[in-house]
Amino acid sequence: MKSEDKESFKFQVSSFKSFLATCNLQLATGVLRLTPLWIEAIGMGAVMGAIVDGNKRFKERLKEIDDKIFLFEATDLGKRFFLHIKDSDIKIIPHIAKTPDVVMKGETKVFFGLLLGKEDPDTVFFSRRLEISGDTAAAIHFKNILNSMG
Repeated sequence: MKSEDKESFKFQVSSFKSFLATCNLQLATGVLRLTPLWIEAIGMGAVMGAIVDGNKRFKERLKEIDDKIFLFEATDLGKRFFLHIKDSDIKIIPHIAKTPDVVMKGETKVFFGLLLGKEDPDTVFFSRRLEISGDTAAAIHFKNILNSMG
């Protein structure tokens, strides 16, 4: 990977994390509670698309978990969305007919903490603030891929 590509990707991730960090969690949770799921999926899809397109190494590592479907459930909001990894790309889908390979359940603040790098994935799992079921190997691969972003 070229040095300038790597720096550009780090800047994109850092900018996104800074944006999320400045959001008041209660305000963000309130907005998410009222926002239709399909609008959330479009927004998260655009963010994930920019992250994937901005980092060739990240995109390459997605091949490790190709065709896996992750279900994320925000238990405090009563909302859920699917993340489908296919052909080194990530699609955010509000509904899917297939059974997910991995299910992750937790409160919104746990998911935000993980995304911002303020929460350790192992700690939230072992403290039972994040429930993971299904294909644990795929979940671990996904965690490792996300950790390599930072």
